[in-house]
Amino acid sequence: MAINYDQRSTSKRARQDNSIMATNNSSIVSKRSVERLYYPNQPHFFRHFVKKPQRRSPLINRGYWLRIDPLALQWLSKHPRKCRNATFVDIDYPQLIARKLEVISQTSELQDLLNRSSISVGKDDTARRGKQYMALGCDLADINKLSEILENETDLESSLILCIAEVSVTYMDVAAADSLIRWASRYNDIRFCLLEQILPNGENFPFAQKMVQHFKKLETPLQSVKKYPGLADQERRFRDAGWSSATARSLWDLWSDSSFISSTQRLALNSVEPFDEWEEFALFASHYCLLVATQTSTAWITSSEQHPIYIRQRLRPVQTLFSTESTKQHAELLSKTDGQRRFGAVLPLSQDVVAHHGGLGSQRRLASVELYNSDTSVSVKASLPPPTIEPRMCHTITPLDGDCCLLFGGRTSPDRALSDCWLYSEATWERVANAPTPLYRHCATTVSMDATGQGILVYGGKSTGGIVMNDWYLWHISKGWAKVSVSGALIRPRFGAVMASNDLHQGLLLGGMAEDGVVLSEIWSWSLHNFETGPVIKLTSNDECTGLVASHLSVVGRFGSCLTWSSAGLLLIGGITKDLLPQKLDVLCLCESKISSRDNRLNVSTPVVLDFTLNIRPALLVGHCVFASKDSLVVFGGGAVCFSFGTYWNQCIWTLQIQGSRQISSWAFDKHKESLSDVVSNDIHFKSLVQPDDSIPQIEPAMEAIERTQVESSNDFERRLRFSRPFIMEHLDLGPCITQWTLEYLEAKIGANRLVVVHEANDQHMDFKKKNFSYATKPFGAFVSQIKGGAKQYLRSLAAEQPAVKPADFATDFPPLQPDFKLPHQLRMVERNAHSAPLRISGPVTMWLHYDVMANVLCQIRGAKRILLYPPSDVLHLDIPHGGSSSSINVFDADAASAYPSLQHTHPHASVLLPGDVLYIPPLWLHTASPTESLSVSVNIFFRSLESGYAAGRDVYGNRDLQAYENGRRDVDKIAKAFVGLPREMGQFYLARLAEELHQKSLTHGHA
Repeated sequence: MAINYDQRSTSKRARQDNSIMATNNSSIVSKRSVERLYYPNQPHFFRHFVKKPQRRSPLINRGYWLRIDPLALQWLSKHPRKCRNATFVDIDYPQLIARKLEVISQTSELQDLLNRSSISVGKDDTARRGKQYMALGCDLADINKLSEILENETDLESSLILCIAEVSVTYMDVAAADSLIRWASRYNDIRFCLLEQILPNGENFPFAQKMVQHFKKLETPLQSVKKYPGLADQERRFRDAGWSSATARSLWDLWSDSSFISSTQRLALNSVEPFDEWEEFALFASHYCLLVATQTSTAWITSSEQHPIYIRQRLRPVQTLFSTESTKQHAELLSKTDGQRRFGAVLPLSQDVVAHHGGLGSQRRLASVELYNSDTSVSVKASLPPPTIEPRMCHTITPLDGDCCLLFGGRTSPDRALSDCWLYSEATWERVANAPTPLYRHCATTVSMDATGQGILVYGGKSTGGIVMNDWYLWHISKGWAKVSVSGALIRPRFGAVMASNDLHQGLLLGGMAEDGVVLSEIWSWSLHNFETGPVIKLTSNDECTGLVASHLSVVGRFGSCLTWSSAGLLLIGGITKDLLPQKLDVLCLCESKISSRDNRLNVSTPVVLDFTLNIRPALLVGHCVFASKDSLVVFGGGAVCFSFGTYWNQCIWTLQIQGSRQISSWAFDKHKESLSDVVSNDIHFKSLVQPDDSIPQIEPAMEAIERTQVESSNDFERRLRFSRPFIMEHLDLGPCITQWTLEYLEAKIGANRLVVVHEANDQHMDFKKKNFSYATKPFGAFVSQIKGGAKQYLRSLAAEQPAVKPADFATDFPPLQPDFKLPHQLRMVERNAHSAPLRISGPVTMWLHYDVMANVLCQIRGAKRILLYPPSDVLHLDIPHGGSSSSINVFDADAASAYPSLQHTHPHASVLLPGDVLYIPPLWLHTASPTESLSVSVNIFFRSLESGYAAGRDVYGNRDLQAYENGRRDVDKIAKAFVGLPREMGQFYLARLAEELHQKSLTHGHA
């Protein structure tokens, strides 16, 4: 555990010791960051040793979550009964031990955990011990002294021993570290758990370079990694030192092993903070190994050998399963400022010129382009993507015949996907209709649509809120977007997969990552048909469409790779696999022909390796782009953040000759793209295309489409709630109400004489603040008659008895309607936690913009209505008064933006609810609805999504603010009154400071 220390020692050994202790200081801050975010409901112990906490990046947080060691204090706190006969021995530098004991002695919580037993001086003046905790300040290289102290203070010979070395012995002289390992092997009931760096792809691999250089710069060189670079080397190290068995696995290998980390645990991490640094996480985890060594058997050791750390299938090196084809290569180094972008998209302008659009640069996401060419004399008539396209990464640009292409999707932050689409045609960029669902890390490919020409098939990806999708969509230049039905095999939702098609509307889907963060070693064959009546895709499993063995699939099923047709065949380039991909297998040729089976399906046989041995500058094929031109493959862009060790940019253009021409093309970075004489202006046009399916509403450019999805189970629904994002559930069974609830049917069931309270509006937009409506009590039959006549009226049912006290529940308030409506099994959580369930019947009136504190699901039964939602972060821009929950802004009004300039800072989400749709509205999301027809009938169920915190007392409508907010407003009033009587400037000075302090706390809320 790291503590601050005095660095004034000047000897070389002392300087190195101080530097090693400094790595502990940095490590403990990272562990504290993980503790605060990922373990909010568990005791926090790292906080006592970190004076000023810092929030680390999501990549570092997740990396430390994976490698974090179990603190002795955590064991004593969480498992006191299991630890009652255990003694924890903490061995570290004397300076750190002294400071650690000082902190413990000054912290009552730690003293209580240690049973307030005084930590006394042991037989040796470097040892301090309590009842279950011993702190030992000792040089691990001095084995004689270490052994003497331990034997004096403990009974090692009759004890069961677990040694944990978390990135520690690697800093020791290798001979001294090996001696320590050999010394530990002398005890019978002992197990050694080692966490240490490895170099699985050698010391020249880019991540390895960055890691080794980082520690060398800190004057803490990694000593062991040079002698023991691989897993087999580490295992041999322990066996040579006298250990009976030793098994090492990389952290990335263990991450994917559900017997080590369950799928539920992996999924739970997604709700802590947005995360999309998967390639970088895999690189980090692949360069750290966990080794467990044991000595001869006892029952305890034998049974534990079924632990996941021991379960690893020994396969022959996967490289030997492939044949290799040599290639001619050329590498063009770039300057330090050129080519620094990753996760962009390729825009082909000709066979000799290609643009790299968007992506992530050294500081931010980009909207710009960089040009690469193989012939500077070529004149290209083209228009580059306009700068008005929002900066993005992880998007697609898919080419079509006639020099057309479609730019779609991508993301800003990992929890905000984009749905806008941009068509490039006739040297002009046009904004076309949004996709039904915002997506990033999706895959897209051009497909033949028979007589109607080409289309673009899109699958999977992540949507807003990090939800992993499993939908297929087809886009056509004249028909827009259509959802594709699926037949045949069912596959898991995934993102980061790749896809390719042949010329007969068939193709392959490879790899991707499941929602729990495991790379899928899969290949699926697909065929597309029924373009006129509604597209259908049939999927066939890899067992039926390929002749690959499991080892082949393990390197073909990748995440974040590139797949492209070339003159040599279908090429797979880069990405990550379940295990770290050997560099020799970076580039594979999967098949030579687009027609490779009797039924015209693409078929992958044994892949061929294309030699990609690079001596000039090693490639890190993460976030890269590829372009197949004539007889060559061009690779550019890409790189990765190498954990906390720095960023590696490829900054090189690699060209591989893939056919037998004598001379290889030489591609270069175009530093003077403005000088291309025929590049035309970036004029931008907006174009609305016909939607083939009315269920997919056309959304205005500034708005984000609400995700439409199918929820398969109650667990699926509850998992989605963690993202606090609205979504529309399709194809749920709500009962016969969908077809039966006409106005005539409702009048017959409820009764024409039943009195109801309705809103009678003077204007089409009801305004709760201005009260431009009145409440009227009338017979239900009269209400129905007036609605049919176009009256601006709105019914929100109330409880039949004591409506001022009891929440509405249409099932008990209107018993004859109860059999017609049911909540489907997917919404069991809603039913268990229901607060109220009002029936809503609306004429041509718009509901005011407001928020509800409780979550709710809105079930559309009859008619359709346009819905607009705004995230809670927009509340300050929507004219909501303090203590209120409603706004007077009519956001459907075409003039609203000019009347309320603050609207330009909002993030509206929109859709049209159709009969059978169920909309989930998260707590505090502002929303409003406007019928698109003269009638709308719906039921919504408010439900509690919090265990506590709701306002005390009566809450008939489920929209009272939380108790903490109501109390806080009273406290604010008290604070303001406390400054009454002071000079105006002084009061403003202190109130402004308090307001800023409260604002800062709002920004860090939930991270303490």
